[in-house]
Amino acid sequence: MTNTSSSPPPHGPQARFAAELRELRRQNLTKPTLDALGRSMGCARSNVSLILSGRRFPSWEHMCALVEALGGNPADWRDRWLGARREIEEAGRAGDAGPAAPPPPLPFDPSVLAGGEALPGIHWYKDNREFYEAAAERVRSARSEIRVTYTRRYPPDQTSTNASREYFRSVLDWAAADSEDERAVRRIIGLPEREGVPDKDVLAWVRRHHEEAEGILNYEAAVLRWTAAADGLNMALIDDSVAFLAFSGGSRQRLNGFSVEHPRFMGYFAAHFDQLWVALPSLAHYLEELPDGQR
Repeated sequence: MTNTSSSPPPHGPQARFAAELRELRRQNLTKPTLDALGRSMGCARSNVSLILSGRRFPSWEHMCALVEALGGNPADWRDRWLGARREIEEAGRAGDAGPAAPPPPLPFDPSVLAGGEALPGIHWYKDNREFYEAAAERVRSARSEIRVTYTRRYPPDQTSTNASREYFRSVLDWAAADSEDERAVRRIIGLPEREGVPDKDVLAWVRRHHEEAEGILNYEAAVLRWTAAADGLNMALIDDSVAFLAFSGGSRQRLNGFSVEHPRFMGYFAAHFDQLWVALPSLAHYLEELPDGQR
């Protein structure tokens, strides 16, 4: 896969683990293709490529399926997988994943980073419609990877304007498109809950969304259990090109934000997203593990 990811080059335990998987593939006499491995794992070839390149740390399920497809024994890999995951999590807690720097005090010029480096490509959007229209347009022109989050107290179908509906549809359409390009969509869904009980409206939407996206091999979702009585910061990271940041609050339709086209800015948010992604259960696994009374 061509390296168009906005995340920093892989290093440390994640890179070492990927190198070990590549060596296992090299030793396999049949030399299975990415397409064949994707079929064995039940995922897109782009996801296999991201794992083997060290850009994505595999879930336990994907790791087992990949090792089996390469002729290995998953039991022999459990300790090294757990060790690599532990090192990645420890690095994240220590700040190695690159947390975003705190904003400078007002007044300030938002087009200039600390140290005087110019930050070009800032676009401010005046309202919900303008923000979502711009985001949908960039989604449709994406080349290889889209990372998005949705953490709100209301499901999308209760907050939707025409522009937001088109944006959500464009993400799934892009993932499902018949294309020769390797592409992947990852979405983190912040599911509000109180005292361990998920919000019924958002949970109902999550189930519908899972059914709608289940057959799209280039699309994956994970769940973040969200206990704050407020919306989270939402973002859309498209290739290594642009980051859209959305801010909501008050009424259900109140949302606007801005976008930035700058690799350094993108790197902070991409690292934060990837750190969350490694630690979260897949949407399918989350739904399977719900207590009987919440299913």
